[in-house]
Amino acid sequence: MAFPLRIFLLLLTVSILLVGALDRFLSHNFEQYLLDQVSKTAMNQAKIIASMDSVVNAVKHRDKAQLAQIVSRLGSTSDLDYLVIGDTQSIRLYHPNPEMIGHPMQWTKPGALERGESYIIFGKGSMGEAMRAKTPIRDEQGKIIGVVSLGYLISKIDHWRLIYLLPLTHSFILVLGLLLLLSWLFAHHIRRQMMGMEPKEIARVLRQQEALFGAVFEGLLAVDPEGKITAINQNARKMLHILATPQQLIGRKVSEVVSPDHFFLDQSGENRQDELCTFNGLNAIANRAGIWSEDGVFQGWVVSFRSQDDIHTLSAQLSQIKQYVENLRTVRHEHLNWMSTLSGLLQMKEFDRALEMVKTESSSHQALIDMLRTAFNNRQIAALLFGKYHRAKELGLNLNFVPGCQLGQLPANIGENELAAIMGNLLDNAFEASLKNPEGDKQIEIYLSDEGDDVILEVADHGCGVEPQLQDSLFERGISTKNSDEHGIGLYLVATYVQQSGGTITIEENPPRGTLFTVFIPKTH
Repeated sequence: MAFPLRIFLLLLTVSILLVGALDRFLSHNFEQYLLDQVSKTAMNQAKIIASMDSVVNAVKHRDKAQLAQIVSRLGSTSDLDYLVIGDTQSIRLYHPNPEMIGHPMQWTKPGALERGESYIIFGKGSMGEAMRAKTPIRDEQGKIIGVVSLGYLISKIDHWRLIYLLPLTHSFILVLGLLLLLSWLFAHHIRRQMMGMEPKEIARVLRQQEALFGAVFEGLLAVDPEGKITAINQNARKMLHILATPQQLIGRKVSEVVSPDHFFLDQSGENRQDELCTFNGLNAIANRAGIWSEDGVFQGWVVSFRSQDDIHTLSAQLSQIKQYVENLRTVRHEHLNWMSTLSGLLQMKEFDRALEMVKTESSSHQALIDMLRTAFNNRQIAALLFGKYHRAKELGLNLNFVPGCQLGQLPANIGENELAAIMGNLLDNAFEASLKNPEGDKQIEIYLSDEGDDVILEVADHGCGVEPQLQDSLFERGISTKNSDEHGIGLYLVATYVQQSGGTITIEENPPRGTLFTVFIPKTH
């Protein structure tokens, strides 16, 4: 049986029991109240009749006709069912049935004549099951001269009870129907909130979520709109150096355990991808996805992040492979051209010219390699510049190294991956800008030096330049001077890495037309 149906049946059963118990309680109390009121009314009427002078005189003189007239008048103004009047010997002087007059009264409880008591009795009499009020009749001297027995039939009292309880029963039926409807709506609401799943299915999903959180290599942290932690996995606690257990973290403000916390508290509902962030001193690449209800109400964030060091390790390996492939492709292309030329010279028997060409090519390559090895101690930076040099030649450009280039030990505030990314993106940007300007001289200059207190990197081109309105926003994500959806990331990464290292970057015009990017990275941060 489905869980919502079980909830509905349970609520329905409880509602029926509740309404039934309430109906029984009110019915019993009302019945007691009705009997009390009828008893009081009957006794009051009996005492009033017993005290009437006309009744006293008629009983004293045993005037049965007079009693019949008196009772006839009383019957038209009262709702009593019957009235019996007897003498001191319990002989009926008046009875609704004339045939009963002169016969002894039926007694179930003596006392009215013997002790002058007034009381209420229930029982079967000559008129049937009834409630009777009995009281003595006294003369002027207080002597008991007779008895009045006034009764209401039980059937009439039951009729009154039904008249008053029937609307109440209708109300209970209406309330029960309303509870039935509310129970069904509540069960339907529970089903929607549970997304149509059974409790065991929800338990399975929770176990799967726990297993998934534990199996994911990235750090995962979920927060509600108020910034309270709703879920966190082990890798997130490990990377953020949080010692508390997940049970201790659930419900706490994310600002208490993560700093800065603005990435978790944004109420815009905008998803983010591959954002460079810092959490508890960890440089991370983070993604953020919003949680929304079916009604479109924002319910919080799920943030996943990885250490930049892990990304850099993979990126470095990939960059080295790509650079190696690019260098091989470029060298192969140049080598094929060079071999074709050499083959032609040999076939033309220009042996001296061929020998001179071999010496020139060999010395040119060796000179570039020697210069890069001498100027740059970091082999990754040297390899990158070697590849970019040949890439420029392949594109029909000239990459010139400004005299004075040197780079010894990298400062602690920037790694070789970050510096290679900064330099590679700036050179790629210069290549594309130069190709867009057919009137340019195709010359690109690069200067990299760690002399002084800063590491200085300059990349100058004679390309198409940067429009003034773009200079202030050029380093924002998605902003590019190129008309392509794939651009707008490179300069954003350059600015991010420079900012993280505590450095600055400037853009200047390079006359007559071109751009000069200058990066300053302090050796101490």
